Amino acid sequence: MIKVNDINKSNELNSAKTAKRPGEGPSFSSFLSETMKNNNAPVSGAGNISIADAIFATQMVNGEEEREIRKKLLKRGNQLLDKLEEIRDALLTGYIATDKLIDISRMVKEKQAETSDPKLQEIMAEIELRVEVELAKLTK
Repeated sequence: MIKVNDINKSNELNSAKTAKRPGEGPSFSSFLSETMKNNNAPVSGAGNISIADAIFATQMVNGEEEREIRKKLLKRGNQLLDKLEEIRDALLTGYIATDKLIDISRMVKEKQAETSDPKLQEIMAEIELRVEVELAKLTK
């Protein structure tokens, strides 16, 4: 069996051989001049930034449009639910005005904006279906 006393001894020898003193080897300016000779092409970083800005701006516009559509759909859904509550309350009192039925019927028939959110579309479809069912019950 071999006993190892100092494992860092070989590392010290290798680092002593590879360590350079200041002033030895090529200078920084020689590397810089070689780089300048080899790279005569103009820098085009600003063009890439403007493309990225354009993409970001487009996404922001699309995001704003989507937010506006969602806001309108949420408002419409809340209005329809409010009208359903009015119908429920009217049914409980025993009298429902025909103008309420006409108003809610008109709201359902209006074309709504489309959104890319499938869950919101599903909720709106359920609300509209419920309104149509209630209207069908009341008009028979």
